[in-house]
Amino acid sequence: MGSFYPLSLDIEGRKVLVVGGGKVALRKVETLLSFNARVHLVSPEALPSLEEMADKGEIVFHREKYRRAFLKGAMLAIGATGDQQVNREVARDARRENIPVNVIDNPDSCTFLVPAVVKRGSLTISISTEGKSPALAAQVRKELESNYGKEYQVFLDYLGKVRNRVINEVSDPDRRREIFVEMSDPALVKLVKGDDLSLLEKKFEEVLNRILGE
Repeated sequence: MGSFYPLSLDIEGRKVLVVGGGKVALRKVETLLSFNARVHLVSPEALPSLEEMADKGEIVFHREKYRRAFLKGAMLAIGATGDQQVNREVARDARRENIPVNVIDNPDSCTFLVPAVVKRGSLTISISTEGKSPALAAQVRKELESNYGKEYQVFLDYLGKVRNRVINEVSDPDRRREIFVEMSDPALVKLVKGDDLSLLEKKFEEVLNRILGE
């Protein structure tokens, strides 16, 4: 198994095939739905929660055994059954169809891996051990979750507004860069008090006036 190239992928509205109907498949489906993928699930049977998703129209559920034909039109494929033979078939067929595939507990069969993720709004931190120790990745994720709270989401949303204003009001690229660097200092997160951004806004005006006045 070679090294994997880190990549963020837009799967909104795209078909993703998940083969399996158990707890692992459920976790995969829930994550995919959170990114607005169009999930197709293939399994002779599935957990009640997956059945409920199908009844609500949240996923397309094919209540039958896996066949290669289910890969048609898929952007990604995931083998998440407890049957390694079926998972290997999914991996083999997906490779033949040039569809990226992930197989649980078998990194050698994967052409893409799903990292552990810490997400705070638009801030996404991914942790991967390239399949060597998902348990370690999970532990690192827990540590990061405690260090990067919801205040980072508020902070980043504000930085997005700052960026738009600076681009519109500051023509000098060097001064723009200086403002961006100073305002992105993680220490400024401490100025976020819940939804109150007054201290952060005051800091931005100070930085803007100082740099533009130089």
